[in-house]
Amino acid sequence: MNSRQLEYFLAVAQSGSFTTAAQRLHISQPALSKQLHLLEDELNAPLLIRRPHGVILTPEGRKLAGKALEVTRIIRDIPAAVTDIRHNVSGDLNIACSSYFSGYFMPDLMKRLLTRYPGIRPRIRETDNNIRDAISKDGIADISFGVAPQSPGRDFHLIFTSGIVLIRSVHSDLAGKKHVSKKEIAERHLICYSQETPMYDVICRILSPYRPNIFMDSRKSVTIIGLVREDFGLALVPDYLIDQDQRRGLIVGGFESGERISIGYYCAPGRSLTPQTRAFIDVIREKFALDSL
Repeated sequence: MNSRQLEYFLAVAQSGSFTTAAQRLHISQPALSKQLHLLEDELNAPLLIRRPHGVILTPEGRKLAGKALEVTRIIRDIPAAVTDIRHNVSGDLNIACSSYFSGYFMPDLMKRLLTRYPGIRPRIRETDNNIRDAISKDGIADISFGVAPQSPGRDFHLIFTSGIVLIRSVHSDLAGKKHVSKKEIAERHLICYSQETPMYDVICRILSPYRPNIFMDSRKSVTIIGLVREDFGLALVPDYLIDQDQRRGLIVGGFESGERISIGYYCAPGRSLTPQTRAFIDVIREKFALDSL
């Protein structure tokens, strides 16, 4: 039994005619008859008495008609109820995220969120420190995004993973090489993430046992990419950062890092999620096609 069969049954019961009901429902009369036969078979009871000039309800049909009216009314009211819930979710939503995540993903996430929940007031704070620190129990953030530390724990929720790629300027003396070794990277000037960021540890791990020759460092991916483009050195960056627009003036690849990083979000352990945070998580999971919570 499904809601469509109940809708078909009610249309016949209210009109007293298969022909009229089929026209109202915009389906063929044989298709309508088939669905009602299936409904009668499932309930193991006759619902309609078919006569030359119409149909009448059996006692079982009259009882089902009352229940079907209740069910279909509830189903029709669901969209309005959901819309009402969405518009009733309001209040501040404090978000901490890396600067690149903020610029790359946050505009679309905010558009999706505020279209559905116009009463929410997002507050975005950019940070390139450990995202778990930003969501500590005493912290101000309700949710934080970024690169997970090596042991993220159960409070971390994965969004996607990213490889690490080598980038160099088209003007680099290594521009003509198809493959660059770990030793060659370590010997050249490296534009690196700052020591207080999770990416610094990842890069040191990739280049081990060589020590990186850090020429300049920054907490911001966009700065690192820009410096490499101007041929101040090489860099190892997450591949999701290098979209088609960012490839201008760069050579991407030529080195297998063997590392992948996890991008995701934290919610504070021991703290109940606010309705605003739950709404935002729903939007995130829809955008990135993640399974429901």
